[in-house]
Amino acid sequence: MNDLDRAILALQRSTAATPEFYRQLAQGDLWFLVRYHPEIEGETIELKNGAPMPFILFKVRGGGSAVALFSSAERVEECLKTSKIPARRYSTGSMPARQMLEILGAQNLQAVLNQGCAAGAVTIPPDLMRDLASGRALKPILPEGKMHGVLNILDPADYPTHLIQPLFELMRQHAQFRAAWVFAFPPPPDAPVRPPHYQLLILMNPRDERLFHDLNMTLSAAERDHAGPKTGLGLVDETDADYIAGLFRQAPAFFTAADYRRPPGALA
Repeated sequence: MNDLDRAILALQRSTAATPEFYRQLAQGDLWFLVRYHPEIEGETIELKNGAPMPFILFKVRGGGSAVALFSSAERVEECLKTSKIPARRYSTGSMPARQMLEILGAQNLQAVLNQGCAAGAVTIPPDLMRDLASGRALKPILPEGKMHGVLNILDPADYPTHLIQPLFELMRQHAQFRAAWVFAFPPPPDAPVRPPHYQLLILMNPRDERLFHDLNMTLSAAERDHAGPKTGLGLVDETDADYIAGLFRQAPAFFTAADYRRPPGALA
């Protein structure tokens, strides 16, 4: 197994593994299938603008189809064997990962990685492939300025577990994360019933752009299968002890580092 295989395995266990999966997916080579032709064995395939994509598509869960990609030649062989595909039906090839992701993303095609393999398959949408190919998905971004507006305090029984559980798993792995809260924006007056709009506040000390972006990627992955407004993600000023104490007094943090000492006045 290579590093991408291990990242896929970790992703099957928890959405918190999303950042490492993205990093591994965007480096090295990806393998693919094309129709078998004896004359192209061992040859380089040239992709021309306007020509049909030669890559083999598989049906994916939930409907639709996706280009079959693999993390290694071994995973290709595993898929062919598991699927009982006859010899000489397909030829295999490889391409630098970012180049492959750029091509498929530009064609607005989704991909399925390691279909038919024991470690599990991952479906990759075209917008994510475009962002990985350009590097945008992995570029650290910190929020700027302070957040303004009224937030509703939630009962812990109403916390969005599908969002905060993978974030909790990620944060407990890194000492920079000290505490985290979840609130909800009040719904507009007379608005129809709809999923709540959540806001997360994260206390980091020291701040780390890469880790905060990892949190952002994990949150986006957790939201993907759940309809609703995009969750806000903000950083608390780690130097403002009074503000932090006020947060602890107002609402229970869904995450607090085991060694974190709350500022004076944090208890209600």
